[in-house]
Amino acid sequence: VSRPGFDPTMFGRGLTRAEYAALRDDVDLPLINRALRGTYPSGSTIKPGLALAGLVDHTIGAETIKFCPGIYRLPGSSRVAHEARVGGRHGPVDMRDAIARSCDVYFYDLANQLGVDQIASFLHLFGFGEPTGIDIGGEKSGLLPSREWKRRAFAKPADQVWYPGETINFGVGQGYFPVTPLQLAHYTTML
Repeated sequence: VSRPGFDPTMFGRGLTRAEYAALRDDVDLPLINRALRGTYPSGSTIKPGLALAGLVDHTIGAETIKFCPGIYRLPGSSRVAHEARVGGRHGPVDMRDAIARSCDVYFYDLANQLGVDQIASFLHLFGFGEPTGIDIGGEKSGLLPSREWKRRAFAKPADQVWYPGETINFGVGQGYFPVTPLQLAHYTTML
C-alpha cells in the first residue's frame, strides 16, 4: 500500500495525456511507491531489535530493571534527552515493560551501552541499509549509519565525527536512520 495512491485500472484501460499529466504533476506524488521508495525514521519500531541486540551481546538481561525518570543524561555530557511523551516518567522498567511502554530512556541507555557500530552490525542482519530484494524495481536501500558511514558521507573532518548523542537518537529510531516501510515489514517478520 502506498498513499496517496491512484486507481490502477486507469492504466489498464489506457490513460489520456491529460490524465497522466495530472498524476505526474500532482503535488502529492501518487505515482511514487512509498512502500519501496519512501524513507522515514523507524521510530520506536526499532526498539525490539535493539533489545535483541542487547540480549545477544549480553549487554543487558530481559529481567534487568532500569529506572526511567523521564530524562536521560548522556554520561560525560551536559546533553539531556527526554521521553517523547510529555510527563513520560515510567519509573522502574524491565525489557518487556520498556518495549510495551516504548520507554525512550531505557533505549537511550541501551544504545549508549551497545554503541553505534554494534547496533549497526546487528541491525544489518535484519537487512537494514540494503534493498530487501523484492522483485519490484526501484527499491531504495534506506541508510544504516555507522562511524565508517559518517566518515565517508561528510567532506569536512569536523562533520565526520560520530557523537554519542547520535547513538542514543539511533537507539529510538531517529537521526541518520531512514528506512522504507518494506524494510520494516521485513524486519518485523524476521522478529
